[in-house]
Amino acid sequence: MLQTVQTKYGAVSGVSLDGCTLFRGIPYAAPPVGELRWRPPRDPEPWEGVRVCDTFGPACVQYDRWDTATDDITDDSGHPYIHMPGFPYPPKMSEDCLYLNVYTPAVTGSERLPVMMYIHGGGLQQWYGSDYEYCGSKLCAQGVILVTITYRLNVFGFFTHPELARESGHDSSGNYGILDMLHALKWIRENIAAFGGDPYNVTCFGQSGGARATATLCCSPLAKDYIAHASIQSGGGIGGRMSVRHRADMERKGEAFMRELGCGSIAEMRALSADALRMANDKLGMRGGFNLYADGWVLPRDVDECFADGSHRDVDMIVGCTADEGANGKPCIFGSNMLSAVYALGTLRPRTGKKPVYVYVFDQEQPGEDHVGVPHSCDNRYQFGTLDGSWRPYTGEDWELSLTMRKFWANFARTGDPNGAGLPQWDTFDASRRVMRLSARNCAMTDYNWNRELLDTEREIEAKYSREIPAE
Repeated sequence: MLQTVQTKYGAVSGVSLDGCTLFRGIPYAAPPVGELRWRPPRDPEPWEGVRVCDTFGPACVQYDRWDTATDDITDDSGHPYIHMPGFPYPPKMSEDCLYLNVYTPAVTGSERLPVMMYIHGGGLQQWYGSDYEYCGSKLCAQGVILVTITYRLNVFGFFTHPELARESGHDSSGNYGILDMLHALKWIRENIAAFGGDPYNVTCFGQSGGARATATLCCSPLAKDYIAHASIQSGGGIGGRMSVRHRADMERKGEAFMRELGCGSIAEMRALSADALRMANDKLGMRGGFNLYADGWVLPRDVDECFADGSHRDVDMIVGCTADEGANGKPCIFGSNMLSAVYALGTLRPRTGKKPVYVYVFDQEQPGEDHVGVPHSCDNRYQFGTLDGSWRPYTGEDWELSLTMRKFWANFARTGDPNGAGLPQWDTFDASRRVMRLSARNCAMTDYNWNRELLDTEREIEAKYSREIPAE
């Protein structure tokens, strides 16, 4: 396996991990601090010698949800967090956070393996790319290279203000976190061949906020031809749960935020400590803070509009959600029916001359005494094969489903088609409205549109974004 690789900026060495080599904490951009706060990312400074990449980079500064006063750190379910070797938890946090991790099974730098770049979820407000949940060794076993990234979040990644727009040179502010992702894709284009990857066969995939970011990259003219395939997981479609934010509203929020901090200029804001910004941002809350919006430069128009009218790249696409996000009649915890949004994308995209999409519903009940069903994000551990990082009593059937999913997504990364030998046939979305049900007991094309309310919601979304909706 590769151990030392020469990148554009200097040599890096990695560590062996379960049949692959992991390069932790490679800087893909300069630290976005001081005068670089709220500016597009810049290339990292080159280094001399070999940079030992055995330590993950920090998470972006965010709401500190980890109580480190005791050793009893719990996960979202209230159970003790399982500490996996080499994956520190809780993570260090810093404004200097623009690092990526490369998992590669390549033996030489000439193999041209498909590359997958994962964008973590958290509503673009929290979390980080080096959590064990996204460990890439089992995906590497399917013959792909995985790159996980950490990017600017919340006020550090999406602060919007008229003064920032004036200084930008393109009359735009905010969306710095999306610019980080674009810079990571640029880094992949320039460097991944040395790790055995194909720089022209890159799949961008993400879940929740990372899914909406992936959709944004499909719609951004700045993404150029960096992405060949995209997988949008529990974060979109057309008319999904992500609310539309407008420039005027975002700039007013930025002006009010500056006044609250007692600052009169961006220079004064850049002089504040990261902790001061974090504490002020915490008061806004997860849903009231700074986030993705159509700024006119990074994202010319709202993602839903770009998808509906065809003004996005014609990349191969997977899109889906979990069963408890609108596929089974239960109230969605995010207040909207996500499967309807997925179906609307599946229906409207081909009308604009784009390729049909592969649609899925993850429908595997989660084991455990809490009886949570099939909630948001429970599919992550299956996709990466990291079920052992959870307290839940997973069985052989869960691991079998995990392997099936890894094969589907690895095939998709290779060719843009998830199908392959020994797998259930996964057809693209068409008038039959059948989708792939990802379940250990019945992994097959399934019709989830049994619910009249679901169908009505889908039609409402289609009517909003399309002038002509054919009668049934």
